[in-house]
Amino acid sequence: MERIWINWKDNCRKALSSVVAFLLVLVMYGCSGNSSDEPESEMLVLNATSLLIEADGADVTEFTVTKGNQDVTAAAEILQDGKVFSGTRFYTDTEGEYKFSARYNGETSAEIVVRATKSENLVMPADPEPDRYEGFVKRVLLLQATGTWCGWCPAVMASIKEYNNSYSDGLAVFAAAHNGDIMASDFSNKVISWLSISGFPTLNINLVPGETVACYTSGSDVVTANVDAIRKVVETYTAKDAKSAIAAVVRADKASNKVEVEAKIKIAEGGSYRVAAWLLEDGILDNSQQNYTDLTDDFSTHNNVLRQSSASLAFGDKLGDSLPAGSTEDYSCSFTLSSEKMDNCRVVIMVTAPEGGVFAVDNVVMCPLNDKVGFEYK
Repeated sequence: MERIWINWKDNCRKALSSVVAFLLVLVMYGCSGNSSDEPESEMLVLNATSLLIEADGADVTEFTVTKGNQDVTAAAEILQDGKVFSGTRFYTDTEGEYKFSARYNGETSAEIVVRATKSENLVMPADPEPDRYEGFVKRVLLLQATGTWCGWCPAVMASIKEYNNSYSDGLAVFAAAHNGDIMASDFSNKVISWLSISGFPTLNINLVPGETVACYTSGSDVVTANVDAIRKVVETYTAKDAKSAIAAVVRADKASNKVEVEAKIKIAEGGSYRVAAWLLEDGILDNSQQNYTDLTDDFSTHNNVLRQSSASLAFGDKLGDSLPAGSTEDYSCSFTLSSEKMDNCRVVIMVTAPEGGVFAVDNVVMCPLNDKVGFEYK
């Protein structure tokens, strides 16, 4: 099994040729319109009109089931937690996460999760230890620099997926900055440029230029090896003391297409700090992903995709130049987002502080839309 550091030079020529090929495909796509030569997926899929509903007993999400391009709702069964659910409409007056799947001709679809929340409960969580300014739970930001033209990127994609399946402590917060494909944005390119990333894939640590996870891209146990490498990094970085802690509430209003972020930030050590909120989107379908690896997985579904940022700079906007230890700062921002996108989005909030001549992520939290996170202590 060959081990390759994430930023390698050997594959740059392959990556460059892949970019050229990708651009040629874009030109052909632009000239020909939406190709009908694309094979339809034959997967069984459970669809919902909304994955985020108000827990008021009236707001409804409605299910349909498709097999390829065929609607098979009438002949399929909807399952809730593995048990048959009556009807195709779901509503509740109880907050929580509700898991559904579909069954048709002996095949079961992937599971979807409907979240029900009460607007009146979307307030900043109470601080369990308001006088405490040390011993914060610390998380690490792992930024995946990627693109659908990158044939080695599926190795990291599969490894992140397996990591999340293996570890549920939430100490690793993943984001994906795309370059050279339809998921790329001005801000994802700004982050990649700030980090001086030229080799893809790269799995960057805490927005520090040159600080990366060493990953394998080939071998029979490539995913297992990468999961182990990621875990070692997570354990190393989260064992350090955090200078800051973050509590937040994120409110999404589909009527106004607005996502409002409200945060409080505790400062344990006096100094300069910056802050940023990133809007991430999951479940983006794009089957143009190149794959030079031997891995077989769903590489058409892209998660953690960086869509928007509240900050003008990659490492955040100024929170304060000389914030005192033992202080608490307020922060707020908003995003404009079409209502149909809200079901698949989350917000990441990070605080950066000077480290080795740059502003590096000191702490970070992830918060779903219409949800909240509180201060956490070890």
